[in-house]
Amino acid sequence: MRSSGSRWNAVGSALSGANYALTPKLVLAADRLRPWLGFAWPPVSGANPPADVLTNFTRYEATAFAMRLRSRQLQAHAFEVGAGELDDYVQAHVIADRERMRGWMNAGTGVIYACPHYGPFLLGALLVATLGSAASPSHVFYDPPESVPDNARFDALFQHFGDRLNVLHNEPRDLVRAMRALKNRECLSIMFDVVQRPADSMLVPFFDRLYPAMGGAAYLSLQSGAPIVPAYVVPDAARKARVVFGQPIEPGQFMHANRDKNVYDMTRALFADFQQQLIRAPWHWIYWANVVAATRLDPDALRDRATLMTEIGRRCHATPELLRQSPRLQAWIQSLPGGGMPADIALPSSPSRG
Repeated sequence: MRSSGSRWNAVGSALSGANYALTPKLVLAADRLRPWLGFAWPPVSGANPPADVLTNFTRYEATAFAMRLRSRQLQAHAFEVGAGELDDYVQAHVIADRERMRGWMNAGTGVIYACPHYGPFLLGALLVATLGSAASPSHVFYDPPESVPDNARFDALFQHFGDRLNVLHNEPRDLVRAMRALKNRECLSIMFDVVQRPADSMLVPFFDRLYPAMGGAAYLSLQSGAPIVPAYVVPDAARKARVVFGQPIEPGQFMHANRDKNVYDMTRALFADFQQQLIRAPWHWIYWANVVAATRLDPDALRDRATLMTEIGRRCHATPELLRQSPRLQAWIQSLPGGGMPADIALPSSPSRG
């Protein structure tokens, strides 16, 4: 019976591998027939990238669909990994520059891996898990299931790996734990590309738009001394995922007296790195609709930081409803040179006490 089961497992694995290998070829072959058959590929991200990105990718829809199918297959397989299978699975299915990772871990600080919802990102989290141990666990930081119900299945999977991997949710108590972990020279993976609480976000340049972003990764880096390492997971051949590391962002390069300026500039650098990865391979991201919905930014505003700040202030003045909903953003705009708010959207005064 064991021999028969092993044979069936081998057959299933072979079929799955063949499906993975053939999917892009079949999709692109079908795409050539699309003008005659009149069908459209299902959207994978709710919207296409900006037109200037698409100029280099004439068959974007078909390629995005094929790559998304590959990523889904890799993610589905990863959800089946058991507690005792983690190291063997990651060794067999995740390609990464482990020497660089060891170098970051041995540098005397923790490491923040900034991982967007890009490609089969779950395999990147499993790679981070293999770096952990009972004495020095790894950590993953993301929104709790109460905010994003789909995250419950990630919680359930990561619990399999016991004391090698801690799940930290985006809430004040776990933010303190994340800080403590980094100061203990441990590593943390954090999702940075979506905003669940707009009132706490900032606006950074991203594809000639003002894109809402959270400064959590930058804040943790500045407080702990740990570098931010952008990490992008892409589907590769033979049912494997490849982790592509961006340019590390060192907190020591951001030493302005104003901490908020350092958080902003680090976050801007992180999204600039992400933009370069998306220009190279735009198919794997699932949140292009957020870019399309973002406020268009005059490219001339990117000449220098002062011009950019002026442009952001101008845009915020033009959208008073945004400022009414975000006192933190309103206070920041007030702090900019010439940033006094119109009287009708000024911050409310504190109630007097008798």
